[in-house]
Amino acid sequence: NSTPDDPPDYGTPYPSSSTSFAGDNLTAVPIIITDSGTITDLNVSVTLDHSYNSGLQWTSVTLLSPYGTSVVLGAGDQIGGNWGGSSGGQLYSTVFDDEATTSIYNGTAPFAGSYQPVGSLSDFDNQSITGTWELLINNRNGSDGTVEYTIMVETDNSTPDDPPDYGTPYPSSSTSFSGDDL
Repeated sequence: NSTPDDPPDYGTPYPSSSTSFAGDNLTAVPIIITDSGTITDLNVSVTLDHSYNSGLQWTSVTLLSPYGTSVVLGAGDQIGGNWGGSSGGQLYSTVFDDEATTSIYNGTAPFAGSYQPVGSLSDFDNQSITGTWELLINNRNGSDGTVEYTIMVETDNSTPDDPPDYGTPYPSSSTSFSGDDL
């Protein structure tokens, strides 16, 4: 009898709940992390089910940190990336990991396993883990779907970088528009 290998340890998990996303819409899925620590390695597991069978072709997936740093995990060829029609409409427990050996664009649907994201998750290194993280689903297809994700992070007790200071905020009001009304 042989003993199976232990699964990889991607760090402390912070899961979201399953969230629906609408067609032709941008959806932000938040995770609020109250723990403290400075990021030394961050990975993300995503399960996404697009109701259109080639939905990834029309979808981008981006992680946004409390510092305002964004990293594109993957995107379809109709939205500036390389997922084509044969990429399907699902990500199944897809782990985005800078140390993976295969790019997400070289994987096979439903992308079970570990893949390198388009952007670099090391852009989050030295930031504080504390705050509201968001997974942004930009869906440019009329069909809907569901998504859930887990941030898996290793931290230490060093002092994190200061968040950027963008100056004094002057918020605008919200204005609706439709169609070609720009």
